[in-house]
Amino acid sequence: MGILWSRLKQRREMRKVLSKVGPTTHFAKHEAEYWMKIFYKDVPNGKLSEAEFVEYFGNFYTATDDRSKSTLARQIFKAFDRNNNGHVSLREYLMGMSTLLRGDALEKLEWSFILFDLDGDGLVSKEDMEGVLMLYNDLRTNKEGGKSDEQLAAIVDQEFNLIDRAGKGRLGKRQFIEGVSRSFRLLDIMPIR
Repeated sequence: MGILWSRLKQRREMRKVLSKVGPTTHFAKHEAEYWMKIFYKDVPNGKLSEAEFVEYFGNFYTATDDRSKSTLARQIFKAFDRNNNGHVSLREYLMGMSTLLRGDALEKLEWSFILFDLDGDGLVSKEDMEGVLMLYNDLRTNKEGGKSDEQLAAIVDQEFNLIDRAGKGRLGKRQFIEGVSRSFRLLDIMPIR
């Protein structure tokens, strides 16, 4: 009886989320349903914890050390967990996947800002940007066209200084989005496409 009740509850939740979130995503109904099924297959209770996310992420990427993977996974988790309650719900998962897979440049840059804001203070420093980009570069299994750490550091240093015209060493969300959107060199190495 427990399994049947659980599935019935999942379907009810899927319909509820689809009616509220579906129209606000970039997914067609059948695509949203597909992602919902994947979510519930991997997360039957409907709440993806940070530890589960980090473990899943670590299994997905094998090209780098565990510390780098878990650091980046925690930042990605934070970008998905929009209400900061310590777990990713079906709604947050759908919205995040929609942004990453189908979002426009502005949506992806807004999502990236959360990823790059390492301490959650609403600002991105040069060190934050460099750190995330180096972690992402380490995870890439196919390093063709990839940059060395020195090349990444040089690009971030030059481009960050162009964006940070006031020289404060930190970028707010608007400044980050406007600056990165004008920097082809940063867009080329960002973990969004």
